[in-house]
Amino acid sequence: ICCLDRMQSPKIPDANRSAARLDLRRLILVLTICSALIPFANTFYAGYLVQRQQLIDTTLDGHYAYATKLARSTDDFLQSALQQLDYSAKLMAAHMKDNVFLGEEATRLRLQTKSFNSITIIDATGYVLATSPETLQIAGKTLTTSGIVESLQTKGPVISQPYMAVTGNFIVFISQPIFFAYGQYLGAVGGSIYLKQESMLDTLLGSHFYEDGSYVFVVDKNKHIIYHPDSTRVGNQVNNNDAINQISLGESCKTPLVNSQGREMLAGYAVVPSSGWGIVAQRPKEATLAPLNDLMRSVLYKTRPIAILMLR
Repeated sequence: ICCLDRMQSPKIPDANRSAARLDLRRLILVLTICSALIPFANTFYAGYLVQRQQLIDTTLDGHYAYATKLARSTDDFLQSALQQLDYSAKLMAAHMKDNVFLGEEATRLRLQTKSFNSITIIDATGYVLATSPETLQIAGKTLTTSGIVESLQTKGPVISQPYMAVTGNFIVFISQPIFFAYGQYLGAVGGSIYLKQESMLDTLLGSHFYEDGSYVFVVDKNKHIIYHPDSTRVGNQVNNNDAINQISLGESCKTPLVNSQGREMLAGYAVVPSSGWGIVAQRPKEATLAPLNDLMRSVLYKTRPIAILMLR
């Protein structure tokens, strides 16, 4: 029987035993590598996600704070402009038939602070009494543009929506009424800010501290662009932008969005109280995340020698 058992028990060749040992070693090696790489990959990816979200949140907070600051500065500028016009209107009330005085006062207003590109003085019918500069060539004409009509109808302080003036300039018209001592409405004095040319508003909004691809633009409450670094876009109406849609509702906030040109942006926006304009500070999302992507690539590159050494 013992002999029979010996005859029936197969004999495992030495080559097969060596192959089995080799496969077992490979399995152990693979498990060892996986046990090292999987936690590293998980930690690496989790760290990337946390830093990515932190970078996005920080950018959104910074742009919202900056838009809010610019909105306040713009509101201060507009209030200051109204105050200048109001003081001048009180001086003009007793000199509405003195064209020399009106001309001199218009020039003083334009040159004193450079808040306006031009000054126009009208009577109660919209007839132009004086202008500065005189090269506008509208003195002696009766104007019916939207800013003038709004000023005559309200008989109060006006910050108009952007419109095309008879001079061919795309402007915002800021005006104050002129009343006689007994409350008789005599007309208005207004200053124009040219939106497609150099102006005080352009200086205020165009000089900002961001040098990282961020930029600022301004829209009115009807979604028309008032200021943009690309002057060719001034006057365009933008409808497919979440920030601008919220601004038209009087909301100030911060949000990631896709702009009208299909680019992902990180935007903060705030409303200017006196005019309803909205100031948007934004930066392309890829520009925000580019430093983080470079950092993660650098980490992978610098850990590569140790990983290769461990595999050997």
